[in-house]
Amino acid sequence: METSDFLQADDIYKVILVPFAVEKGFKTDDEIERFIGVDSAGRQGRYYRLAAEKFGLVFNANNLSSLTVQGGIFVALQNDSSKISFIARIMRETEVFAQAIKYLESSNPRPDLMNLKDWFVRSYPGSENTAERRFSTFVKYLRATGFI
Repeated sequence: METSDFLQADDIYKVILVPFAVEKGFKTDDEIERFIGVDSAGRQGRYYRLAAEKFGLVFNANNLSSLTVQGGIFVALQNDSSKISFIARIMRETEVFAQAIKYLESSNPRPDLMNLKDWFVRSYPGSENTAERRFSTFVKYLRATGFI
């Protein structure tokens, strides 16, 4: 795993908005950022677009995003519950989350948050300080999708 596999976009619900932004013609990181309601001169827009890319919802070339086939299916979903379930399925196929979900589901007793954090910090290929920050985001995704 690489550090880029560990998402920096800390709000899964804003990641969910990215394919909708792209569908409506907001294609650059700055435009996506404005659509999802953050303001950081494009930096946060890039983080959220990268997360949507990791989930296979958008494709980006030269800071111009487009929907993938999977992204098109996603934007056609009618309710938030379906969208979260869709993201949960994708997470099972995304290396970091797939390994974490396997760890959570195969351990008996089920790991608590401290055990999960220890696993995460050991798995993170960068500094422990950065791992601590990424863990907070990681947990938010797992909670939002019902894995913890």
